[in-house]
Amino acid sequence: MIVSLKALGLCLLASPTWATSYKEPYRPQFHFSPAKNWINDPVGLLHHNGTYHLYYQYNPGGIEWGNMSWGHATSDDLTHWEEQPIALLARGFPENVTEMFFTGSAVADVNNTSGFGVDGKTPLVAVYTSSYQVTQTLPSGKEVKANQQSQSIAYSIDDGMAWTTYDEANPVIQNPPTPYQNQYENFRDPFIFWHEQTNKWILVTALSEIHKLVLWTSDNLKDWKVLSEFGPFNGVGGVWECPNLFPLDLDNDESKTKWVMIVGLNPGGPPGTVGSGTQYFIGSFDGTKFTPDDESVYPGNKTSNWMDWGPDYYATTSFNGLPSTDHTVIGWMNNWQYGTKIPAYPWHGAMTAPRHLSLKTINEKPTLIQQPNEAWKSIESQGKHSSTWKTFNQGSKDLGPVGKTLDVELEFSASDASKFGIIVQATSDWKEQTAIGYDFKGKQIFVDRTKSGDVSFDETFASVYHAPLIPNSDGTVRLRILVDWSSIEVFGGDGEATLTAQIFPSKNATFAQLFSDGGDTRNVQLGVRRVSSTWK
Repeated sequence: MIVSLKALGLCLLASPTWATSYKEPYRPQFHFSPAKNWINDPVGLLHHNGTYHLYYQYNPGGIEWGNMSWGHATSDDLTHWEEQPIALLARGFPENVTEMFFTGSAVADVNNTSGFGVDGKTPLVAVYTSSYQVTQTLPSGKEVKANQQSQSIAYSIDDGMAWTTYDEANPVIQNPPTPYQNQYENFRDPFIFWHEQTNKWILVTALSEIHKLVLWTSDNLKDWKVLSEFGPFNGVGGVWECPNLFPLDLDNDESKTKWVMIVGLNPGGPPGTVGSGTQYFIGSFDGTKFTPDDESVYPGNKTSNWMDWGPDYYATTSFNGLPSTDHTVIGWMNNWQYGTKIPAYPWHGAMTAPRHLSLKTINEKPTLIQQPNEAWKSIESQGKHSSTWKTFNQGSKDLGPVGKTLDVELEFSASDASKFGIIVQATSDWKEQTAIGYDFKGKQIFVDRTKSGDVSFDETFASVYHAPLIPNSDGTVRLRILVDWSSIEVFGGDGEATLTAQIFPSKNATFAQLFSDGGDTRNVQLGVRRVSSTWK
């Protein structure tokens, strides 16, 4: 029998009616966070009928990880989000949870291959990991072990607001393929997409402990068979999670389409970080197998392509339902190293700014380019303040109390300076500050959060992070910096280097300052916009 969560009243139980001003200390003002409780991976991202659906891993019962369910928020511009009732609530919550709904993805089944559509209504289908807490016989008659992870589906015929679990046959992929069935406790995070060339659904899952991805295919979203395997390659310091696979045109040339595989790694993130991180591979996909371009990839490779070089970018996933020219992703802006200990309250965790992805040839190599979504510019409260210096002398220049939510554009070139950058979120005595800049000698961006405010909750938090960035051919460096109440996102160059870090400064840390260390910096151009809150 197929059981509807809505029919059981479970969606109504979790309706987000909590009172919040969205002005609590550290509350992101233009990044999504839930009104209360724990949040981690974005899941099921889907653009359908003009609405962006952001589902996410959510604990309806507390501020730490547990009772994993699918929370839900919607937007018409990727900027202003409205929290919705829970889409998939942990089965048995709150007294006796028997099944949790882990990370997954969602698609619009426009051809009704699943047969879930009725009266001409397009069904939305979510595929997710069922994490079974106890040994049990399911309504489908299938038997699962305690701690088993399997892949299940649910569907919606009201455009993603209410979901029905396919209990008649779940899980639709019960076990890992032979010979990996001993990996049943770490078999998760299905990412699904429609492959037009083969007219098939393609699914990517992770065998997390052994750093391997498995690709599957189906005609109807219910019956799946194995296509191929990928991995282990490059970063293997921790478990592999949250895979994505999608095409992008290289240099905007439709005849040069590449495929990108994204893999989360926890722990074992970028050099200089502790905890989780996200790597990517560029290659080809023939409908059966993904083959990376770089034949030198191998386990433990130190030259992994990191999607973000900061400590707080993980579990990134793609919006289905958008054209490849508008490929957009969102990541979890937190880190498993200290995610449950951050000083935010009454929620823990937030999402990154949505990022538009493209591929560009840089230094003769196809490179992933990321740029922040621009929709929120329409709500910026003040126009752009611009300043230029032909020569910025060694030393610093105070910019005054510029605020705590900023969109900063900075362009410059070296003279004899060793470092150049901007300090933000600083108190008037500069005892609290976050420095963002460029190291000319090391050819790298840096974010220094050692004095960024509250750093006491984790011994690894007060650190300096770096991302490699080669200046343009004319020697200029460009940085785009998004500053929110508790985060920094840096986009270097065209967006080939990004660095994301949380910070927890005092409320009065509104001051900013430019600095040039070790000498003068040339051709400095600074643009600063103050961003208004996106919360109603």
